[in-house]
Amino acid sequence: MTYTLSCCDDGSGVTVGTIIRFDNVTILVDPSWHSSKISYENSVRFWSEIIPEVDIILLSQPSVETLGAYGSLYHNFLSHFISRIEVYATLPVSNLGRVTTIDYYTSKGLIGPFKANQIDLRDVEFAFDHIQTLKYSQLADLRSKYDGLTLIAYSAGVSPGGCVWCISTYFEKLVYAFRWNHTRNTILNGSSLLDKTGKPLATLARPSAVITKLDKFGSSKPHGKRVKVFKDALKRVLSSSGSVLIPAEIGGNFLDLFVLVHDFLYESSKSRLFAQVPVLLVAYSRGRVLTYARSMLEWLSSSLLKIWESRDNRSPFDLGSRFHVIAPTDLTKYSGPKICFVSQVETLVDEVISRLCQTERTTIILTSSDNDDTRTLSVLHKNWDLAQKQRGAEEGQSISYSESLTLKTVQTKPMTGEELEQYVAGITERKTKRKELEESLHKDVKLAGKISRRLDGKDDSGNMREDGQDPEEDDDEDEDENLLDILKEKSSTSTGQTAIDIPVDYLIQPTSQPKHKMFPFQPAKIKSDDYGTFVDFSSLIQNDDEEMDQKKSSAADEAEEDEDPYDLSENRRETSKKPRREAKKGKGKNPAESFDNIDYLDPLQNPMNRSESTSKVTIKCSLVYINLESLVDQRSASIILPALKPRKLLLLAPPECQNAQSVSTMQKRDVDIVEMPINKAIEFITTIKSLDISIDPDLEALLKWQKIGESYTVAHVIGRLVKEKPQMAKSKGVGKPQSKLNQQARSKLVLKPLQSTFRAHVGGSLSIGDIRLAELKKRLTERNHRAEFKGEGTLVVDGQVAVRKISDSETIVDGSPSELFYDVKKSITDMLAKI
Repeated sequence: MTYTLSCCDDGSGVTVGTIIRFDNVTILVDPSWHSSKISYENSVRFWSEIIPEVDIILLSQPSVETLGAYGSLYHNFLSHFISRIEVYATLPVSNLGRVTTIDYYTSKGLIGPFKANQIDLRDVEFAFDHIQTLKYSQLADLRSKYDGLTLIAYSAGVSPGGCVWCISTYFEKLVYAFRWNHTRNTILNGSSLLDKTGKPLATLARPSAVITKLDKFGSSKPHGKRVKVFKDALKRVLSSSGSVLIPAEIGGNFLDLFVLVHDFLYESSKSRLFAQVPVLLVAYSRGRVLTYARSMLEWLSSSLLKIWESRDNRSPFDLGSRFHVIAPTDLTKYSGPKICFVSQVETLVDEVISRLCQTERTTIILTSSDNDDTRTLSVLHKNWDLAQKQRGAEEGQSISYSESLTLKTVQTKPMTGEELEQYVAGITERKTKRKELEESLHKDVKLAGKISRRLDGKDDSGNMREDGQDPEEDDDEDEDENLLDILKEKSSTSTGQTAIDIPVDYLIQPTSQPKHKMFPFQPAKIKSDDYGTFVDFSSLIQNDDEEMDQKKSSAADEAEEDEDPYDLSENRRETSKKPRREAKKGKGKNPAESFDNIDYLDPLQNPMNRSESTSKVTIKCSLVYINLESLVDQRSASIILPALKPRKLLLLAPPECQNAQSVSTMQKRDVDIVEMPINKAIEFITTIKSLDISIDPDLEALLKWQKIGESYTVAHVIGRLVKEKPQMAKSKGVGKPQSKLNQQARSKLVLKPLQSTFRAHVGGSLSIGDIRLAELKKRLTERNHRAEFKGEGTLVVDGQVAVRKISDSETIVDGSPSELFYDVKKSITDMLAKI
């Protein structure tokens, strides 16, 4: 079998997407646009030649590096997505990737109430709503559609929802691991490349190829030591009445850093330290990332949840009233020590640094490696590298930085008059055309689906179709499409039914039949489906405002009584002591508006002109670097990847970005490494060696078949392999030459009985099969043993011997050597087939 791989380059010089082609399907993995060198128009122009060939898109991480182009692709090539392209990712990648895209596109001026905007906020929302979300280890079965294709996402251990993709067909298995980490960090467990015993996961072992990149590695220091260095740096800065600025990718390492800061403040609160220090977030998406995080706790490390559950049920993502989401212009309102997170996009980083870093009391903590896409941070990283070489600076050590930087600033000016009218008219027209296009495409897809279903049917009767679908299901699908309309109709609910007025004759004659002497009963028609009855929830809501206010007041009183002695915010305590009248006055100010509401990015919300300029700003601050990236270290990568035993290791372009030492180490371990070129497809051929062997009828008669499970039989086969030529069919005409087909018929292999009675297999017999503990319990009970199931599926026999299954292939019999122990063991052996 063959497959083709190519690395896409939009002109930035790095891989911005990986295309994997099989015989009948084309997969695009991690379409990106993250280089400041490439404009939006050039990026769209590059992808316009690729998207028409794509059938499936996979997203592996919620970072700009892996999905920066996805939102623009959906916006510009909507017809391909609605009609054909399927997109797969985990739920956190879908949610956090949405936040990452909003921040990045807003920094570029593509989203927002700006005259030059090109994408509506709703288009980005629809793009990520189009994603089909998967859980870890959940199988996306596309075998019937794409000839054996299956997709499985395994945890990558880098960011919430980040995954390693296992792409399999009937003949190939590719493992795509763009970024991964084998160790635990603050909020996540390690990658699923390794199982609990530290060995390579069986389902990922021996792939046709592992697709990865060896350009970035994490620190070799233990995570606990790096966390301690980070907390010590925070304590040192805040103790000297300084402020901390932490740039972080909003969909990447921000959540990990946020939990570290929260943990630091919680521990400090026990010593009554830093109780007044506010925590600020500057991001275009406001606090939506935290709203998503609070709803995705099941994707995080169980140890993290246990720690915070023990802290009075506090959430790791809830800092209380000391946390504020602000704009860069609001930084002057918070004087004194503070901790400020800023989304790692160029415009926000430059503006926050220009406002906050002109005094020596501010310390910038860099937690990730050099990022060329953010020019200011790249300059700071180069300065740190220089200090490390010249002065031997170590991680966590503070160095002084005083230099003039060229920073980008964004100016906005509200639109007025005729310009405003033209802008509003243009946006309204654009929205109308977009909506009409979406409706037209959905109708076309619906019509095409109906036509294809009818063409696949055997006949027009009620027979089942070739695809196994009953024709009656078409009517159910049509009804499902009108589900929203049904839900909106109050008349369709049981509570919203009006009484039907039926004329009734109250004069009952003695001679009338019994059925005419009964009053008519007309039950209300209740619409329902397989899931139950449609209910009008508005009828269940109480309208008594006074009663609701009383409940809210009592809830507030209970909150005051249950006040935490280690509360992180003094502000919360102060507001709780205010009179209730003042509290009610403040209810009109919706706090969500300043936390996770991003309606201000609607193109018709306060339209304005946007322009960018650069200016020289003198920066005086301190600089600290601590590598807190959740990435595998160089040594571990050189050990784990060869342990998977791939046939090939494909390194994403360009070759010069790969770590030469890692490549050399893996080559010494006999790993076949291919360094992929840019924008050039390479075909890989996998040689499959298989033999078709027939069993001779005489040998088949000697086989002793044993049943294992419910539908499998097994037998031990031994014989001699003979190559035979197939019998040639005799021609009807005498002397006629044989057909060309018979001349080319290949010989076949036949397994025949041994000519002697020599026993070739002299070793012990092999027992195979599946042990069912329920069946074992039944057998032991029939032999007058007391067998019962205890905790975690353990079968206990006579209170002395325990039997438990570790996996489908491993069963443990635990107990002291005794007659009962060997009796139970023999009972298990008797359930297996011996060959």
